[in-house]
Amino acid sequence: MKTDQQTNTGYDVMIVDSFALLFRGYFASAAMRTPEPNRLGQYTNGLQQFLRYLLDAMTTFSPKHICCAFDAGSKTFRNEMYDGYKSNRPEPPEALRPQFEGLWELTRGMGLPSYRMTDYEADDLIGSIAAKASAQGLRTAILTGDGDSLQLIDANTDVILMKKGFSQYAVVNETGLQEYKGVRRPGQIVDLKALMGDASDMIPGCPKIGEKTALLLLNQFDNIDQLYARIEEVPARWQSLLREHQDKVLMSYSLASICTTIDVEMESALHEPWSPNREQLQETFEQWAMEKAAPAWGKWLDRE
Repeated sequence: MKTDQQTNTGYDVMIVDSFALLFRGYFASAAMRTPEPNRLGQYTNGLQQFLRYLLDAMTTFSPKHICCAFDAGSKTFRNEMYDGYKSNRPEPPEALRPQFEGLWELTRGMGLPSYRMTDYEADDLIGSIAAKASAQGLRTAILTGDGDSLQLIDANTDVILMKKGFSQYAVVNETGLQEYKGVRRPGQIVDLKALMGDASDMIPGCPKIGEKTALLLLNQFDNIDQLYARIEEVPARWQSLLREHQDKVLMSYSLASICTTIDVEMESALHEPWSPNREQLQETFEQWAMEKAAPAWGKWLDRE
């Protein structure tokens, strides 16, 4: 295993961005072999890879508690703010679609605390769980492939970014954030996205301002509020753009901000260790014709 920063272990809580792992697993396996249904008529290539990724992360980082966050649908409160939000996303492959609900059933069958909520994205649940955990002084890790979660870093919270290849991670914390992303503090991740936009999410930002320029502006003005409060100090070539597109920049800031205040019961995820028995795991895997996964998970249960 390689990381861009020194690996941290012994987290109190690991929060899993479930669909990030599922998407990564599906497309990694589909690139090598066309997905085919199993003997029960189910597509499970993404589910199988999810289990591999999750087990590797649990083995590598040794969290005491673990929970899984899910998206609940394609539309959220962000679509009410801006109907173009994520409107460029293609329909998922036919073989992947049933695995979304399948993953929800799988994690719940395994006894993993799993969360989803209408009108919110998984990121918002991740942010809310991480905020509560951090407030209680719990060392928290967010397992994801999405750099948006870097805004959630604090003294107690690291982001573990999955990199290309199996068992490859970048562990980003407060100390290493500037080296990794070029910003001085986690909140500037939102300011950065507000200025430069994000084509993958259809967040507009300010036209003609890219990452390099956005970082220069944030280095001088620190945040969006200060930037517009001192707009006269901005070089003329950017000042006119920022004035013209101020509404887009402010809307982009709102779209990029992860909610950290969702009221959801999560005490079990923070304080009750996940400790399934072999029978529970075996039964769940059999429901998906994935019995071959059982030995590796059994070995994990025997780790102590």
